[in-house]
Parts: sequence; C-alpha cells; structure tokens
Amino acid sequence: MTTDLGELRENLLLADPGVLVAVLAQLAGDPSVVARFEARITHVPDPPERAGRTDPDTAEELADAVIEALTAQRRTGAMAADDPELFTRLLPVALGSDVDAEHVPLLLEQGGFAPSQPTLSREVPIPDTVNVAIIGAGIAGINAALAAAEEGISYEIFDRNDEVGGTWLTTTYPGIGVDTPSAYYSLSREVNPDWSNYYPQGAEYQAYLVALADKHGLRGHTRFGTEVDALWWDEDHDRWQIHSVGPDGERDVSHARVVITAAGYLNRPRWPDVPGRDDFGGTSVHSALWDPALDLTGKRVAIIGAGCTAVQIVDACVEQVEHLTVFQRQPHWVAPRKRLTDEVPEHRRYLGRRLPYYANWHRLKSYWGTADNNYPIILQDPEWAKTHLSINPTNDILLQMCLEYIDHTFGAGTELAKKVTPDFAPYGKRIIRDPGGYYAALTRTHVDVEASEPAQVNVNGIVTADGRQIDLDIIIYATGYHLDFLSTVDIRGRDGRRLADVWGDSPSAYRGGTVPGFPNLFITSAPNYSPGHGAGANFSMEVLSHYIIECLQLMALRGASTIEVTEEAFEEYVAAIDEAMSRTVWCHTPNAHTYYRSGSGRVVVSTPFRLVDLWHQHRAPVEEDFVLK
Repeated sequence: MTTDLGELRENLLLADPGVLVAVLAQLAGDPSVVARFEARITHVPDPPERAGRTDPDTAEELADAVIEALTAQRRTGAMAADDPELFTRLLPVALGSDVDAEHVPLLLEQGGFAPSQPTLSREVPIPDTVNVAIIGAGIAGINAALAAAEEGISYEIFDRNDEVGGTWLTTTYPGIGVDTPSAYYSLSREVNPDWSNYYPQGAEYQAYLVALADKHGLRGHTRFGTEVDALWWDEDHDRWQIHSVGPDGERDVSHARVVITAAGYLNRPRWPDVPGRDDFGGTSVHSALWDPALDLTGKRVAIIGAGCTAVQIVDACVEQVEHLTVFQRQPHWVAPRKRLTDEVPEHRRYLGRRLPYYANWHRLKSYWGTADNNYPIILQDPEWAKTHLSINPTNDILLQMCLEYIDHTFGAGTELAKKVTPDFAPYGKRIIRDPGGYYAALTRTHVDVEASEPAQVNVNGIVTADGRQIDLDIIIYATGYHLDFLSTVDIRGRDGRRLADVWGDSPSAYRGGTVPGFPNLFITSAPNYSPGHGAGANFSMEVLSHYIIECLQLMALRGASTIEVTEEAFEEYVAAIDEAMSRTVWCHTPNAHTYYRSGSGRVVVSTPFRLVDLWHQHRAPVEEDFVLK
C-alpha cells in the first residue's frame, strides 16, 4: 500500500502516543525507545480504556521516529512484534497500567501479535481419519473451523441459515448493535482495523463475518439451509451420527469422529404469557423475528421489555413513532455513554490500515479495559453488602455513576427516576450501555414508561396493571429467548443417554464443554463459559477452540479414537464453579430477574473465574481427567 508521508504524519500527530511508542519499538526491534519516551506520556481515562497523552513537541518527535522506522522496516522487513520480552516491556506504556506476568502470554495472543501456541507435542500428527462436524456458522463456528483448518483437520459446518453469521444474520431489529467494543469483539487472528463505530451496528458486524468466510473459503465446507436435529453416538464405529434436514426437506445422516457444537444458547424467541396476546388486531412482532418491511412511522407503539434489545429499539425509533409506551417488568442498571460520539476517529482507522500493529494495540487496549480489570466488581464483600445495595466498594462506584446518570436525566426523586432505578446491585443483571439516546427518549412527551408487565392484551391494545386501556397499532415483544443449552437437539451419548436428561434444568460441563458419557463432543457455548464481568463471548470461543485442538492432539499421541471426561473430574470442576460462583453478585441478588439462572436457580451462563484463569486452565487437557480409548 502506497502511503503519502505527509498525510501519515498528520494522522500520527493525532494518535495515542503510548500505542505509537509500542509500534515504534516493534518496528525497530528496539526496547530503548520506551525509555526515551515513556516519562513524557501520561494516561487518562477514555472508557472503557485509558488513553495516552503527551505534549506537542513529543508528538512531533514521535511521529518522525515512527516514519523513519516504518521506512526502514519496509526496506529490511525486520520487526519484533511477537518477542515476549519486548512485548512485556511495552505493555505499561501502551495500556496505561502495570500488567502482572500471568497475563502476558494471554495478552500476546489476544492482541493478535502471536497465534494461539500449541501446548502438546506435534510429534504425532492428528490422523486423517479424524473429521469434525461443526454445528453453527456464527462467530463460534467460524473460529472453530479456522482452528481445525490450521491443524489440517477435515471439517464440515452445518447451519440452518443460507449465510454465515448466526444471530448477526437473523436478528435485524432497528438499532441492533454490538455492546462489546468493536475493536475487541472479533477474532484475535483476524483483527479488523476499519470499524466505523466503537459499538457498530449489526450489519457492519455481519459484514465482518461474511468477509472472514470469503477470505478463508468457509462456504465450500458448509452445508447451508441444513438443520441438525439429532446427534447420536455410534458405539460400534466410535463416531457421531449427524441427523439433519436439508434445504429440500430431505433427511440425511452423516458421520463425524468429533462434533463441536457452535450454536448459542439463546435461539428460540420467548413470548410472554400475557392473556389475550393473540387477540390483538394490530401488528405483533418479536424483536428476534423482525419484519424489515414494518414501518413504525406515525404509529402508536408499545415495547415490552427493558433489556439491551429494548434499549436499542427505543433509541432507534423514538423519533419515528407517534407515541411509545415502554412496559418494564424490572429496570436494568444503565451506564451512560462516555464519548460524545461512538464514531471511530478517521485517524485511528487510517493508521489501523497503514501502520503495522496499530490496530492490534487498540484491540488489546479494548480487551484490557473491559476484561479482568472489571473482575472485582462482581465479588461480594459480606460486611459491605450488609449496609449497602452494592456488594463492594468497587461495585458501588458503578452504582453511584448510574444513579448520577438517572438523577441528571430524570431529576432526583422524580417518579420517572424511581421507575428506572433497580433494587439490586449492578451486574446482578447484565449491565446495559446507553447507546446515546435511551434515557433521553424516556423523558420525551410522547413516551410513557409503565413499571409493570401488561395485564392483558385485547383487540385494541394493552390493558395496564392498574386497568387502563392503551390503544395501539404495533406491539413489539423484546422479551428475550428461551435458555437453550442444546435442548432443541436430540443428543444421545453412550448407551443412548440423552444429554437433555443428564442436564435437566441445571446444565453443566467440564473444560472444553465436555460431559461424561458423551465422547468426542465439545460444546463451545457451554454452561458457565460466558464472561459475565467483561470482554466478550469471543474470548471463551477462542479459549475453547484451542483446548479442543489440544484434546484431539492428546488422542493422536495416545493412539486413541475417543476421549471422554471422567465423572469424578466433571463433578470436581462443576463443584469448583459453584464454589467460586457463591462469592459473586449473581448469587447475592436473588431479586434480579436474569437469564443467567436456569429453572433450578443455579447460575449456568456466566463464568465465576477470572478470564486469565480460564485461559490458563485450557492450555492443555489434564490427561488423568479423561478416559482415552
């Protein structure tokens, strides 16, 4: 790519100097540039990150040094991006805080500076007889496919849709967007330098996934329009039967030595049990089944729900509707948007495209600002919690910030402020980030907030809990999904045992999403693997994909055709999860209605562990925890 040096310099002068120092050191392979510049760089909060700042003279000097190093690098091709010792030295100046040694290998990988490193010996290759069926072509399935391809493992993806993308393909309600920072919510092996928005709309994220499929030729390995409805273990041949229905309606049975399920646990839209729901004479639509032809302009609209989906829809449509009524069963804590705009500055996109590793450092800053730095916020301090709504002093800082946002928007003590104020600690339910206009929308004269669920639906609209009739044209059900940990697929393991029966209403899994009695089955969207305190689901997907490949390598080293976790290891791991979970906010906010809990009351979605601990746990399988045959 040809770069105009004058234009490059103009953009470098606008860049984060801490990131530029890191890039300069990597381009030159010279750690001494850190000592040259770090004392002249300060860091300030730039949520969710910390941003470097410096004086104009230093910015000029740094820009010139980067241009010189970049010019030299293009001549010699020398760089030191994946040198762990240099990388460790660069972390504080780039990220704006000290970093413990336990995080360094994880950060090297999460920044996209080095691929996930093999742990077990590759002396014996994974045999050609091992093939993998991947169920789902969303981000989890794409990541699993890339991990398999990298090891030369034969794989096939099954997806019920006609394109890759999963939920980002099928969910198209107004305002749908990513609520994890875009720089991070991607694959570490495929850093995107050109996000237009810090929290992009769904269509932009879907385009990223489509681009990955194009780049890596995934469609040639994918059966589109094919729904897998059963997975049965074939004991005689040590393989899985994959029962599916194709686009022509014909049933098919194929086989794979290994199955990786990459389907999320939120797939089936949940309609509320409201009397008379089918009697409404207007238009009813669930947010997960949005009709793109639906026009809200000038309509009397009700939205049922107050979670992230409802927030995004209200923010997007408030200007269009004639009147909007928001029915809220329970308010969420809503954090204010910290930036004036979510648009990514053009200089950051420019440098991401043209300056090696600039986008990688911004991905890493985004991860570091949203991951384990947030972990203390979910841990209960019993003495503090006795006298506070929050569960510890760190949690209280967030609570006070959200309360200040409520008071600033609605007025302290007003009826509307009371309606939107939760009665549980932050993170008891998933925290919501205001996309920019949600709270403001609730103050509009044509918007009403009902702090209750509808009592009844009739032909004309909704009857409120206190008996008022609200006439409507459109009812939007932003009421979420059934919690489905593979419950819609008939999965039968050894001796015909059904996974649904084994799990009941309390699904659980060992490392890698493995369950005793179900050999060679790995579940990427496994119980207790979703980061609840920060980062994103893409983190756990990458961690588990690495671990699955290492399990297959262990099978190769031992000449085994099956790998199955022992009952003892499974029970010990689940007990460790529950013990760690008992200290978190999710076990101390019983009044918070959250999909994190199953019907049994057990928290089954979020992980109670630090992400760095989860990462280290999954570097390699513990051989004695498995039966290898």
